[in-house]
Amino acid sequence: MTISFESDSNIKRNTRLILLAAVALAAIFFINALVSTYLLRKNSIQDRADQLANLTIILAEHTSQTMFSANTALSSVIEILDRAKIGDEKDYQEFASKKAQFDLLQERTSSNSILDVSTFVAADGKVLNFSRSYPPPPISLADRDYFKYLSENNDLDTYYSTPVRNKGNGKWVFYLARRVNGKNGQFLGVVLVGVSVEVFSSLYERIGGNLGEGAALTLYRKDKTLLTRWPLVENLIGKTNPNTFIDDSLANVNVNGGVIFGSGPGFARQNDAPVERMLSYRAVKGYPLIVGAVVPETLYLANLNKNAIGVFMATGLSLIALAIGTYLLLRAYRRNAETQYRAHHDVLTELPNRTLFSDRLQQALAVCKRHQTKLAILFVDLDNLKTINDVYSHNAGDSLLKEVARRMRECVRESDTVGRLGGDEFVLILPGIDTEDRAVQVAEKIRLALSEPIEVEGISLSTSASIGVALYPEHGENETDLINNADVAMYEAKSSGRNQIKVFGEDVLKAALVDLA
Repeated sequence: MTISFESDSNIKRNTRLILLAAVALAAIFFINALVSTYLLRKNSIQDRADQLANLTIILAEHTSQTMFSANTALSSVIEILDRAKIGDEKDYQEFASKKAQFDLLQERTSSNSILDVSTFVAADGKVLNFSRSYPPPPISLADRDYFKYLSENNDLDTYYSTPVRNKGNGKWVFYLARRVNGKNGQFLGVVLVGVSVEVFSSLYERIGGNLGEGAALTLYRKDKTLLTRWPLVENLIGKTNPNTFIDDSLANVNVNGGVIFGSGPGFARQNDAPVERMLSYRAVKGYPLIVGAVVPETLYLANLNKNAIGVFMATGLSLIALAIGTYLLLRAYRRNAETQYRAHHDVLTELPNRTLFSDRLQQALAVCKRHQTKLAILFVDLDNLKTINDVYSHNAGDSLLKEVARRMRECVRESDTVGRLGGDEFVLILPGIDTEDRAVQVAEKIRLALSEPIEVEGISLSTSASIGVALYPEHGENETDLINNADVAMYEAKSSGRNQIKVFGEDVLKAALVDLA
């Protein structure tokens, strides 16, 4: 995911756009007071439809992120099985029953807040190991839908189960399960992780409370099996919705954001009188799940049963609210822009911090791979910052760091990135540097610049830098390897007397290993 933040010019431009939009909305409100009730009703419905469509997009994104996290945990367990080179059922049962695997499952579950349980299941449905206790109690899962499906179908994709209510704590949990095969493709068992529906229902409750009475938020499996909903109707969990509303909404997702209208019997209120309602469903990209939102007519037409005087009064109040809202929006927008900037920059030097630097490096590597170009990483460590802090105070050290950051920025191009990882460590991305000589030239320029005395409150401070250089792709093809290898080269420069430049290579690596020994 790309991290972005806004410059002062963009903030000023967007502020003007917000003000212009606010003025335009004020004019629209005034004109809208003169139009017919039909147009007011039509616009109100369209606004609510857009909100509902956007809400399902948000819910789908939240579900996608949650499922990605759960799938990642499940895949990490499968990868451990793959590395163990399980051959047959005996191997699998011996491996999965060990205390070490209990520790693994417990660690995976406790480190991921959305997981309720993780389990190894044998080919006969017996629980071999699970994250709640060791050894596991004598439990058979042979009657569960995920076990039946995976034992009968050689499908290596993740299976999403119907929810099951935990008899101990009363929580509803649905499972992500993967088939375990032997070396000849035979069925050995199942690995699964459980996700509590509270991960979704707690969010739905917060959002639903803002929508109003009569609204509903739902999560279905692709086959329209209900996984959870707000408000909760427990006797419907795990049941299939027979209505066609979901299919109709999904079929119109590109027409009106999937928003449709219906008045037939609802899934949760089949015995109630028909109510006109607005519905929007959206498939979760990459997963066999569907999210939905429903609001009744009393909500999306709540402000339309007014007379002409009421319309003008509402318009006047809307203009006041618009002014206040615009003020609050502008204030929140500026605060948010400042917060985003501070979240991605070092407070002292205003250089990109570790998070933003990592994002830029990933982008730069993607460009290099796409265009078959190269880049260089410089890892810079100041040689005597601690001494300056101890002798002259931390304020002097902070002033020195600011000047160091300024000088390094002056030594590189605008397309280059200078970041501060923390303390006295800086790191640079130099796209388009295709030879060691060019990288060393830039490093030498920085080294010389930092060797010049720095005046701080009438005191002349001297510092120097040990610089390590790593090139893509010669010294690493990913972020971790490049940073680590540049770091190794930097430490070799420091070990060799400081105020030096070292390029990562076999000689540097050997020297580093000797130092460690």
